[in-house]
Amino acid sequence: MQSFLTTVSNLIREKQLPALMIGGHAVTALGHPRATYDLDLLIPKSSTEAWKIELTSLRYQLFSESSNFLQFECHPTLPLPPVDLMIVDDSVFANLFATKTDTTPIATPSVISLIALKLHAINQPSRDDKEKDWSDIIALIRSNKLSLDDPDFSATILKHGGQKAIDRIKA
Repeated sequence: MQSFLTTVSNLIREKQLPALMIGGHAVTALGHPRATYDLDLLIPKSSTEAWKIELTSLRYQLFSESSNFLQFECHPTLPLPPVDLMIVDDSVFANLFATKTDTTPIATPSVISLIALKLHAINQPSRDDKEKDWSDIIALIRSNKLSLDDPDFSATILKHGGQKAIDRIKA
């Protein structure tokens, strides 16, 4: 898997494709090892077409598309993991990129920003893996020694998850 992440990192660098790693690999990079196979990347809307072209050149095929997500799978003869692209407005990407943590080999949003993204995902009605997201949030809080006593962290949780998120974290 590491060589695949390095390949994607090289693609990001060489083709100047903006992206931040999110999902299970980001959780691992930020201090909580978690088994995962697919690669989840956050990209700005303006780079969507460029990402399609580059992933297609790596023999990936688009199998699902919406206004906010692109899901790719590799050609069946290649044992590579799926790649999911979460598309956000350029300004949202710029804000998250400004918080980035230079994890190797692909940068992630800061741990607090990743938690905010996970809280946002939990609040989506169609989200299936809410408990996995909660598990990631709690693990990231513990592994990064975050505390609700920190007013900035507490404000982020309240903004993106409401009082229910504060209560769940306290529990």
